Amino acid sequence: MFGLVRGVAADGVVSADEATRLSEWTRAHPEVASRWPANMLARRLERIFADGRLEARERERLSAMLSQLADNPAGLAQGFPLATDLPITRPEPEVTFEGQTFVFAGEMAYGPTHLCEREVTELGGTCERGINRRTDYLVIGSIGAADWTQQGFGPLLDEVVQYRTRGVPIAVITEEHWADALP
Repeated sequence: MFGLVRGVAADGVVSADEATRLSEWTRAHPEVASRWPANMLARRLERIFADGRLEARERERLSAMLSQLADNPAGLAQGFPLATDLPITRPEPEVTFEGQTFVFAGEMAYGPTHLCEREVTELGGTCERGINRRTDYLVIGSIGAADWTQQGFGPLLDEVVQYRTRGVPIAVITEEHWADALP
């Protein structure tokens, strides 16, 4: 799959034919497309083609995702690398949606933030753009997480750490853990 992703991402533009070919490949190779993060790519392609159209904005987002995957070949086989000191809640908590408040950080392989937020709200949760005392979960996007291995964690995680020191129990979870909790 890495070769195909790399080839499609090479020129920074995803044509309709390339997106279709990639979608067909993920359906034909479920043994690869069912593993993280290729499963997020497969889901995104499925959503893109659900209406039978490939919009320009969808192509742009797909291109950005493919570029991230192409720059991280290990990610297709083992998941995106995370910094060992990233303050992910361990053990990973059970994720419930009803009555819970979520904040999304980084770029999601699952799709744009508004799509992730819609998934939460359809399951009875709420979403906010910033951390506060009502926040139950901070979901770390797998694509953004790759950048955090080389840089600081960013203001949202810094806020979570501050709230945690004051006894506010905000769970920090990976996008993969969040996606696995979806019905």
